[in-house]
Amino acid sequence: MFKKLLLAAVAPFMFGTVVAQPTCGTDEMMRNLRIEHPELVAFEAEMERQIREGMRKIDFTKAAKSTGADQTNNDAFWYDIPIVIHIIHDYNNYNTSVYSGDFTPDDFIFEAVKEWNVVFAKKNADTADVIPPFRKWIGNPKIRLHLATVDPSGNRTHGITRRRSYLTYRGGEQAKFDGWPPTSYINIWFINKMGSGNSSAAAYAYYPSAVTYIPFYDGVISLAEYMNKGSKTIPHELGHVLNLSHVWGDTNQPGVACGDDNVDDTPPTKGHNPSGCTSGSVYDTTCSRNYFKLYVDAAGHLDLVNYPDTNNAQNIMDYTYCDKMFTKGQVMRMRIALNSNVAGRNNLWDSTNLAATGAILPFPDLKPIPDFTVTNPMSSSYLTKNANFVFPGKDVRFTSYTTNDTVVALNWKFENGASVITNSSTTNFTQAFNEPGWVKLTMTATGNNTGDNSVTWDKACFVADNTGTNAVGYFQEFNPEGDVNKWPSFNYYNNEFKWQMDDHGVWDNHCIMYKGYDERLSATTAPINGTPRGDFDDFYTVPFDLTGYAGGPCNLNFHYSGASRSSSTASITDTLLVDYTINKGATWVNLAKLSKGSLCNKGTYSTPYVPTSIMDWAPKTLPLPAAAITNYTNFRFRYLPGVSANGVSSSGNNFYLDRVNLGPWAAEASIVNNEKNTVTVVPNPTQGDAYVLVNDAYNTKAEITVTDITGKVVYTTVAPIAGNHARVLIPAHVLQTSGIYLVHTLTGNQADTRKLVVY
Repeated sequence: MFKKLLLAAVAPFMFGTVVAQPTCGTDEMMRNLRIEHPELVAFEAEMERQIREGMRKIDFTKAAKSTGADQTNNDAFWYDIPIVIHIIHDYNNYNTSVYSGDFTPDDFIFEAVKEWNVVFAKKNADTADVIPPFRKWIGNPKIRLHLATVDPSGNRTHGITRRRSYLTYRGGEQAKFDGWPPTSYINIWFINKMGSGNSSAAAYAYYPSAVTYIPFYDGVISLAEYMNKGSKTIPHELGHVLNLSHVWGDTNQPGVACGDDNVDDTPPTKGHNPSGCTSGSVYDTTCSRNYFKLYVDAAGHLDLVNYPDTNNAQNIMDYTYCDKMFTKGQVMRMRIALNSNVAGRNNLWDSTNLAATGAILPFPDLKPIPDFTVTNPMSSSYLTKNANFVFPGKDVRFTSYTTNDTVVALNWKFENGASVITNSSTTNFTQAFNEPGWVKLTMTATGNNTGDNSVTWDKACFVADNTGTNAVGYFQEFNPEGDVNKWPSFNYYNNEFKWQMDDHGVWDNHCIMYKGYDERLSATTAPINGTPRGDFDDFYTVPFDLTGYAGGPCNLNFHYSGASRSSSTASITDTLLVDYTINKGATWVNLAKLSKGSLCNKGTYSTPYVPTSIMDWAPKTLPLPAAAITNYTNFRFRYLPGVSANGVSSSGNNFYLDRVNLGPWAAEASIVNNEKNTVTVVPNPTQGDAYVLVNDAYNTKAEITVTDITGKVVYTTVAPIAGNHARVLIPAHVLQTSGIYLVHTLTGNQADTRKLVVY
């Protein structure tokens, strides 16, 4: 049975080289999944049992005798399969020339699906380049992929969803939370980059046996650049979805040891890392010399099938980047998977499901969906390109990301001080604003066949004040009666981790809070729909005029109170960045990076953290460099939530911030210490209200008397001491004259006098 290989018969143009490329992550992800869920082995065994049962019905000797016609299946049946494409993006414009970016255009998606269908219909032209030993083994899957036209809620669709998420930079299971029912649709996600757990992969998928147990993992996830770049990445991954292994099996890595994929007409092979169509890979006989199989025919006689004695390196399930074919045996295996109830694959092509998903209905005409970004034209980094906070007179770029139909006309209408009120660009343009506050934008898109569709954003972007606010004596207490409306916050990814106003302030019932506690997970269980790693949220101050502090020290002060969900110091990875700009956002300079104890002064809380006492707050003083002391300096507070040791769940808890101010003094000591009898007056100095903080373990009331420097009494009050503590208000209206006041406190037989500076 030994056969010689005739290398001379191979056309020279078939061979070439390729550079190293990312490969498929399925084997590694399956190994990890088996370790995490050993019960999957039983599902895999059942799947293989069904495969073996199905294979018994196949006449392999008949397939072997075929010289050209496809004998994989005697009938003309085609499998129609509904699919949905999920674009997980951060508005990185997709360049169809170099296949980069993550916001892939609709038309490019439509073309990609056509190309996948060419492969699954065995119509790809490069099958003509398959080497002679394998030409008669080229199989035709007879699978047609259809973008769904009805979504799970019954709405008409083009089978494409789009979701802005920082997870586009860390693709993995967490990016899949918008999957449609996997027994009705094959889900395919496209992202910008893979996460650290699979960073070398271009794409991956799971076998049906694995996703029977974890259905929300089901489908393909791929880098957007591999949607269609000549490699057959998506057909390869869909092979895994239909229970195909790599040609060397799934127990080792390519090039390591001879392996088998349980498909007879793909000879044993070590497999190949990307090499291109080189003779060394295409005619690799290391594992397949004298390769044959014995079968029992319908009459009970033994029959021998003499398979090629070289590996099938041109197989779509190898890594060569010389992928041109599925074999007939692989087609049989995929078809058996499609007839199996494992993971509901048999429901995908059921006529009832095809009707419910609209897979074989005519493609609908749908109105365009207007969408846009506003970015800094000078920046490319996703951490800095967001320009929703706009400086007056400064150009920012508006870019249309309108989808769902061919746009023949687009109208942009701005309110609130736009330099150009309307614009008809269908791509991008620059715009400037002069009137402070939120900008209202209405986009009206005209589709090719569907008419107009308008969307209005009341808060398209925020324009800062034209001049700096005098910082002398300025305190931001986040009271809605003040100017907090000029301190906008941005939840870029529209999720639960965000800045929001709160009622647990230092002295009053107002502060700003970063909601970092993840309500979706327990102390040990990660959420299935999003790690916070990669997220970030900003709030901005008003522009400040700091010239009143020129020539002397000036500090940015605030109070904070925060906790961690994790008791492990290594797992506390939340970060607060405080930055400033003196050139209207052209550049931002980092003033401080606060983490661990600088954020989590209250230690560990397994429940949502809330400050309940003045003692829960800590002061923070950030000295400003001389370069920051200008007549127009803006500050940005950027919170980046972290993850715990498992790499996916949130490590953080809630973080509170209050009393932002600037001046030559340090942040006042606002925490009452643990001595038996302590009195503190805060804030000091003050421009408004002040508070007397009393810590007394022995008495039940405090008598407060305030006098001016001449001894004249301006205010008296008596307050109860509850739980050893009292916080007593000295209202601003009794401190109308600037100068020094004396605050006298009497608790039992203990007296204390403190200076209070009012300016």
